[in-house]
Amino acid sequence: MTGGWDGILNPGERVLWQGQPDPTPDWTGWRLSDGLFGGAFAGFALFWMAMALGQLPGGSFLGLVFPLFGLPFLVLGLQRAGAERLWDAYVRRRTWYTLTDERAFIATAVLGRRAFDAYPITPQTRIRRDGRNLWFATDLVKTADGQTQRPVGFTHLADIRAVHDLMQQVQREAT
Repeated sequence: MTGGWDGILNPGERVLWQGQPDPTPDWTGWRLSDGLFGGAFAGFALFWMAMALGQLPGGSFLGLVFPLFGLPFLVLGLQRAGAERLWDAYVRRRTWYTLTDERAFIATAVLGRRAFDAYPITPQTRIRRDGRNLWFATDLVKTADGQTQRPVGFTHLADIRAVHDLMQQVQREAT
C-alpha cells in the first residue's frame, strides 16, 4: 500500500489508511429562506447587469464596466443561496487523505492548483472528533485583523470511528 510514495515516506513509514471525504453537499444549517432570498438577490443582480449592458453604447468603456458593478451582488446572492456549500463539495471531490504510522497527509487538486500537506501524529497531538470530522492540527490563516487559527483534519469521513481508532493507535505506538 506504499506504491507511489517513494521519496515521500520516511524509511520504514507505512501507510495505514487512505480515503476521501464524502463529496455530497453538506446542507447542515442551511435554510430554505436563505436559498430563496439568495436566489432572488442573485437573479436581480443578473437582471440589473443585463439591463445595464444594454443601456450604454456597447463600444464605450463604461458600456463594458458599468454592468460589472452588479458582480459583487451576484456573488453575495449565490453565496447566500448555497453556492459555498456546492463549492465545498467540489473541493472535497478533489481531496485525498492518507494516514501513516507517523503522519497524516492531505492532498488537494482544485482548478489546477495542487497542495500536499503533512502533519505529524505524536502522543502530544490533540485529536478531536466532531461529527464526521477528525481534527488533529491547526494552521494560521491571515485575516484583515491579523491572523487566526483554523482547525486542520480529515473532514466528512464515512468511517470516522475506524480512522480515529487508527490515529489513536499511531499515538500509542509512537516512540
